[in-house]
Amino acid sequence: MDERTIKIVNEARWTDGQIVRNRLDDISYAPMGCQEDLVLRIARENAKTAFGREHGFDRISNINDFRTRVPVSVYDDYPGYIERISNGERNVLTAYLTEHLSTYEGYKKLPQSRWGVQAFYDYNFCAAFYIAGNEGYLTGGMTLNLVDNHIEQLPSGVYVGNLLGRQLIKREFDNDQVYAIPIDVIKSAGQNDILYIRALYALAQKNISLAICDHYSEMIDLLRYIEKHWPRLTNEIEQGNSYVKHDAERADEIRQIMEVHHIGSQLVTKLWPDLRCMLIYDVCCLTTSFELLRTYSGRNVHYIFAGINSAIGSFSMPLNIDDPQTVLIPDSVFYEFKPVEAKDYRDLLTLDQVEMGKSYELVATTLSGLYRYRTNKIFYIVGHHHETPTVIIDK
Repeated sequence: MDERTIKIVNEARWTDGQIVRNRLDDISYAPMGCQEDLVLRIARENAKTAFGREHGFDRISNINDFRTRVPVSVYDDYPGYIERISNGERNVLTAYLTEHLSTYEGYKKLPQSRWGVQAFYDYNFCAAFYIAGNEGYLTGGMTLNLVDNHIEQLPSGVYVGNLLGRQLIKREFDNDQVYAIPIDVIKSAGQNDILYIRALYALAQKNISLAICDHYSEMIDLLRYIEKHWPRLTNEIEQGNSYVKHDAERADEIRQIMEVHHIGSQLVTKLWPDLRCMLIYDVCCLTTSFELLRTYSGRNVHYIFAGINSAIGSFSMPLNIDDPQTVLIPDSVFYEFKPVEAKDYRDLLTLDQVEMGKSYELVATTLSGLYRYRTNKIFYIVGHHHETPTVIIDK
């Protein structure tokens, strides 16, 4: 792949991220002004939707009005609305075009409007690439993409699946130019073939400088698969097959590395000498097994934890490398917080009322049609970026 072209694509990613970071820096000085503007915008622009008419959005003039008229909600309040959206009905939960349904827990679906998808792209995707670029990790190397992108399109035109995978699919130019594993190959692969295909393409491409994972466990699974199956994979790289071209020199490099490798020990920078950074999107699931990835990676690989997000929406944005602390996003989510010791949801706090060193359950209103939704996520307040709280997930 042309290194110059890869650098151009990565510079464009960094530029998008710089715009997002500048915007976040501006609005984080007065977050409650953004929060009130967001609530009034949501009420005004969604007043003629089915949900808006049911809850008197046209009579909302401030945050207190909104909280009085709209009850705290859970998933079971939404399936009827979501079925109507899936069938192509408009103006149900939101006036904004619902273009994606994110899936979680195997069967539940939650809506993502065009603005919700854009917020995810800005605050999680672009923001992470901005940090990588600032640290010097957006180079001429390829990106190792270990993201689930099995996306289905319903007859209504709405997409269903993993939102991060959808972002990769939408960026056709990026896909063709910078990703080590072709998006279309993974999208069409059977579930049992995914690890094999990922491992084959990853090993065949030495020039990798960045990795993207939904979950860090995907990188661990890849490395364990390589440890177990490297003789077969190396032979196929040497001979070539329907996926990769023959490359005897690369095959010989892999053999020299793996023949002396000890299972579970440092491997990442031996296979890919330029890989120095991993973008990890699910910071809700960092467990003790993350230390195994650190062992595989060695001291020279760094991590960007790309915000707290889920099928519900994008809740925070990364600020620094090797730091799970992320900042709330005042212009895309209306945040309410229930102290963990509170027995009910009657006296929720706004983001200017939370206290550092305390834990709260997040109740979120999104740009995608979820209103005062109980996320079941516990946020621990660790500091501030200007006047906006920074958080980590509290297990």
